[in-house]
Amino acid sequence: MYLVAKYIPVSLFSLRESDATNVVASTYLHPSPFCIKMTLVSLYLQVFGKDGVEEWVSFLKGLPVYIKGSSKIVVNNTMIKIRKYNDKAKKEDRDAGLNINATVSYREFAYLQDPIEIAFRTNIDHFQQNEPKLKRLLLHVNYFGNRGSFFQWKEFSILEQNQLPSDFTKKLDETFNIRQLGLLKKMDDFAAGVTFDKLNIYSDAKKTNNRLTNIFVLPYEKKYSTRSYTYYERRG
Repeated sequence: MYLVAKYIPVSLFSLRESDATNVVASTYLHPSPFCIKMTLVSLYLQVFGKDGVEEWVSFLKGLPVYIKGSSKIVVNNTMIKIRKYNDKAKKEDRDAGLNINATVSYREFAYLQDPIEIAFRTNIDHFQQNEPKLKRLLLHVNYFGNRGSFFQWKEFSILEQNQLPSDFTKKLDETFNIRQLGLLKKMDDFAAGVTFDKLNIYSDAKKTNNRLTNIFVLPYEKKYSTRSYTYYERRG
């Protein structure tokens, strides 16, 4: 059984792929599991404070997350100007805050035609006791990915079945139906060794082993592509 949260996109969506460089970055077509869980960690701190956050991260670490993206997506291929730190600047310039350069960068912004759905598997340890908090925090979500990628919560629903429909993104493993192949994408999730201290940028803990990279199958087909945009349609 799955708890499903539906969100309506209200602006263009952009989330840089995890292996993108600062200058050249393509976008995912929908939020990744790591992005969703980091959003829930941030909202936990805003709503409940720091008490119990380690237990919350431990719960999210073992929570399987699946995404159903928009049925139609148009990705704009855009060149924009960004500002970045100049690592080779002189020490006096760095101390004075003058080590910032302007450069041209490639970015993608995706138009999502209709809502996305995020499914959480419920038959795991400690789900029932954490479900009220999970629902409350999902109501507080106003963006996924880069700031400005706004979403509006619409509704919760329950999928009372053991297997998700074919229009959900699925992990590529030995149980996957090869006939459902679409786009293969690397997406991150919480690694087994993740803790709040490792996620916290203000902590002195070593920032390693936070991300577990998996290959996912996105049920999309690339229909059209030009220099300016790429158009995808979801299968199923």
